[in-house]
Parts: sequence; structure tokens; C-alpha cells
Amino acid sequence: MIGADKILIVDDEECIRDTLTQLLQMEGYDCIPVDNAEKAIDRLNDDPCSLVISDIKMERMSGLDLLRHVRENTEDIEVILITAYDQPNYGMEALKHGAFNFITKPFHSYEILLSVKGALEKRQLHLKSKTIQADTEKRIREKTLSLRLRNEEKHQLLINIIKTMVTSLEAKDKYTEGHSRRVADNALRIADYMGLPQKLQEEIHLAGLLHDIGKIGIHENILNKPSKLTNSEFSIIKEHPLISEKIVAPIPQFKRVARMIRHHHEFYDGSGYPDRLKGEEIPLGARILVVVDAYDAMTSDRPYRKALSKDQAVQILKRNSGIQFDPKLVEVYLKVLGVSPGENDTIH
Repeated sequence: MIGADKILIVDDEECIRDTLTQLLQMEGYDCIPVDNAEKAIDRLNDDPCSLVISDIKMERMSGLDLLRHVRENTEDIEVILITAYDQPNYGMEALKHGAFNFITKPFHSYEILLSVKGALEKRQLHLKSKTIQADTEKRIREKTLSLRLRNEEKHQLLINIIKTMVTSLEAKDKYTEGHSRRVADNALRIADYMGLPQKLQEEIHLAGLLHDIGKIGIHENILNKPSKLTNSEFSIIKEHPLISEKIVAPIPQFKRVARMIRHHHEFYDGSGYPDRLKGEEIPLGARILVVVDAYDAMTSDRPYRKALSKDQAVQILKRNSGIQFDPKLVEVYLKVLGVSPGENDTIH
């Protein structure tokens, strides 16, 4: 219901406040107009809202200062900034500090309405993701509270719980059906080929099973979207390594597993996420997962494209060796797959 969303309008020009208030009230939104950022903060402390629309240029405290205050205190309120000054650095600063959008005066009503609709939809997805994540973490804590992992029986029980969670995720996201198991098994094949210690091999296998478990906190509409994701949707997808880490990290024995999971989208050249690690800063287990996860993704049907052939996927691995992937691990994986670089087709 639109009326459930409360919008705080902050502008020192009465005519702008009135225009925005009337426009949004006609669409059924509950609007609270104030004439400066200090009053806005007082209102937010007393009565939180869903969205803040604020002018940038105001006396004493600017809209950018208000944006920073909101971001320092909550992730649950979206912010749209408006200015009469068409300067790119304002927009970059606004987006850098977490504004949903940056609109230049004079604006059209449809610009405001589309931006408000997008901001509130993003907020709803964020809140739903948080709720699902919190519920999932609670279930994990409840299931693992009595487990101390002091013997193989208890350890196996925990593994079975994890597999159940993976199965639940696969039921939600058809693409992941079998994906986590294939990634885990192929990562183990690399670890075994390299002669890594047995405990590390087990941890890499577990990290493969759990690397996408955070997607259980992401809405199916995003996971199964048949077309290209929007920037905001991709930002939500990029949260899944962090959600996965939060789910796994409370288990003391899984500290290294959690770190591998957090970094399974880091790129060898430092252009990945969430921490832009590069080279051997990335844990070995995570560097292995990057290679096998990408290969399995390329050779699997996705909502927006058909699977690539093995040869096509291998060429992409070779082409991105040293960029996305650790060159040594690409070389090992090709051997595991039974593929050797051609005479004129070497690994960087």
C-alpha cells in the first residue's frame, strides 16, 4: 500500500516543498515537509520514514551533510537529492555517499515519481533481504547451538544441515540446482591435484558448497530475472558473499571457510568485490573458487542466456588468466579438465 510509505521533504524554498508535497500526496504518499536539514534530523529521530527528498544547497547544513547523517545511522532509508546547480561533482558525491538518485532543477513530475517509485522498491527489496537473512541466521544459530563438533558424528550432522540449506536455495533458484555441488567437487579436484593438506581440501570443498548460500536472502525476482539486472539489482546480488560469510562465520571451525566465501568474487587484478583484493592477497581457496565458479556458470544455462560450450568456456578462462583468474590455477584446472594450452595459445 503506497500510503504506508512516509516521505520527508527537505527544502528551504517553500514553493519547492509545496510542489513536491502536492505531487506526492496526489499519488497517495504520506509527506512531511521541513525547511532545513536540522529539522529533518529531529523528525527522523522521532519518526523514521521510508524516503528523504532533500535539496543540496541549504544554509548551515547541506543536503549532502544530511545524506551522510542518514547513511551513518541507518541503511533502511533511501535518499534522493535535488539541486539547481548542474555540476557533475555534486552528483558523483551524492551517489558516492549512497543517494539513490540525483535530480537537477527544474525537474519534471515524472522524474520525481519514477525516482520515488524506484527508491521505495529498492528499499522494500533491501528490507525483505534483511528479514530473510535474519531468519536464516537465527535458524543456523538454533541448529548449531548444541553442536560442538567434537567428533565425526557431530561434524557430519552439521554437514547435513548445510546440505539441506543448499537444497533449499536450489529450490528457490533453479540456476543453482547442482551448481554449488559441482563447484565444490571441482574445487576439491584442484586442491587434490595440488596436493594441499587434507584439512584445507575439506575446507575448500565446504566453501564451494556454501559460497552462494547468501542468495537465500535475495528475492527470486532478482535471482531468476530473464533480462539484464539494473544497477540497484546488481548491487543487491553483490551482497551475497557478505551474507554467506555472516551465515557461516559464527561457526568457530569455519573461520577460514567463511573467508574463502567472502572473497570468491575477488579478481586476480584487484577489480573484483567486495574488498578489491588482488593476487595472493586473495585466500588460495577463494582463488580456486573464482575459477571453478566462473567455469560452471559459463557452462550452465542461465535465465538470460544458454550455456557456453566447454571449448568456449576454456577460451574465456585462458583469455582472463592474470586478469580475473590466478594464472597458475587456470593452468591446473585445465589439466584437471583434460585440456592443455595449444602451442600458440598459452596461459599468461
